[in-house]
Amino acid sequence: MSESTIDIRQKSVKGVGWNGISQITRQGFQFVVTAILARLLLPSEFGLVGMAGIVTGLVFSVRELGLSAAIVQRKDLDDLHLSSSFWVNVGAGLVFFGVCSAIAPFAARFFKREIVAPILIISSTGFVISSLGIVHRAALLRRLDFKAVAVAEIGTFVGYGVASVLMAALGFGVWSLVYGSLFGSLVGVVLWWAGFRWRPAFKFSRQKFFELFRFGWSVMGSGLVGYFNQNVDYLVIGRRLGASPLGIYTLAFKLISFPLTRISSMITGVTFPAFSRMQNDDRRLRRAYTKMVRYISLLTFPVLAGLMVLAPQLVRVVYGPKWVGAVIPLRIMCVLGMLKAVGTTVGSILMAKGRPDILLKFQVLLFIGITAAVIVGSFYGIVGVALAVTLMTVVAFPIIQAITNRQIGLSFKEYLTSLWPAVFASALMACSVLFCKSIIIQLVPGKSLLVLLFSIGLGVLFYWGTLKLMGIEEMEQLPLLLSEMPLLSRVLRKGAGSEPPSGFRGDSR
Repeated sequence: MSESTIDIRQKSVKGVGWNGISQITRQGFQFVVTAILARLLLPSEFGLVGMAGIVTGLVFSVRELGLSAAIVQRKDLDDLHLSSSFWVNVGAGLVFFGVCSAIAPFAARFFKREIVAPILIISSTGFVISSLGIVHRAALLRRLDFKAVAVAEIGTFVGYGVASVLMAALGFGVWSLVYGSLFGSLVGVVLWWAGFRWRPAFKFSRQKFFELFRFGWSVMGSGLVGYFNQNVDYLVIGRRLGASPLGIYTLAFKLISFPLTRISSMITGVTFPAFSRMQNDDRRLRRAYTKMVRYISLLTFPVLAGLMVLAPQLVRVVYGPKWVGAVIPLRIMCVLGMLKAVGTTVGSILMAKGRPDILLKFQVLLFIGITAAVIVGSFYGIVGVALAVTLMTVVAFPIIQAITNRQIGLSFKEYLTSLWPAVFASALMACSVLFCKSIIIQLVPGKSLLVLLFSIGLGVLFYWGTLKLMGIEEMEQLPLLLSEMPLLSRVLRKGAGSEPPSGFRGDSR
């Protein structure tokens, strides 16, 4: 049953809001869960999971074989496409579990910690569990049903958080993180199936599979190489510096990733399906893309600038003194976080234009540079690694951005203009808060919580006031942006395209 054009447009508008609700809820919950676990567990326990996570994360980056993106992007899709993809994903999950189990002893030797082997084996059962929901999630994204997506994503993380905290409180140590993750994946699969009432048939078509895989292989390859780019620092730290430094570095990276993976994803999670509908209209793509970049920067840049200034107080108050080693790496990587927050948008454009091969080639070159930089940086501890990764990102960012802009005829001047309000206002806010914070510390020494809360309040006022004085029209929309994002929604609504996707069984509930 095909959907009307009006339905598609309405779902594009509502979808942005639902995706925002999902990301905000998960961000807040993750912040609380991480803070609780950081006080219940040791940095070394986070580090051990991080060591195993390097292997499982590698598999996770390719576990979908690019089929999810192909399902979303493909114009003509039928039930046999979905069933073929489902069984391939289940088979891949079983294979990946077997591969991880086989290499677990070697991973333990590499990191010089025997416990890494059982952690890796048990964690890899998550591939079998999550493979059952991959097609359902892709189908929900395809039809822009972001309400169902939001419910499943929130439920997944709540399941992980509740299980992990309870087990940590009961003294399960590192295993609370492992089993908590598996429980969250199981909850997610149940919710994906509840949200999309399609059930796989016992059918497989080689032709239908390869129709999807011809697009998906480049996405998979890009994800694989991108994973190495994002985790080579974890790999080097785990091998050369040990579990505790890796745990501290992981916390710093997670903090700068909050705005990257939550606020930025809140918008980019909607744009790939929407951009795919207007892939042949560069004018609309340019308009939607610059608006998206503008909003992402307005939301993420002040958070990361404030994090850079308030890192010492935040780490001490929220996570405790045993994590103070994360402060300097955290401050350095705030710059990395800003670039990544807006840099994640290039994937939406390249895949919507059917050019994931560009991203793949770039990721290969980037991997070579980052690997060399991280190895050199590791001689100076986690601070050196943080600096190396950040500097390489600074060098690589304008290159891939220029290539992406060329795909839609966007000049770099237009692109930078969309970033300018957030850059200026965030820099001014950070300088003001840094000055005021130094005065507050002198007046109330030793009161980190008071300094943190007062500085956050001042930062919000400074940032808001600066945008108002600059006459930035989006400033009036910021209070509603996280729930509705009306300006971006209008762009997506106008550009969502007049040709609805082909329907398939389960498309109507």
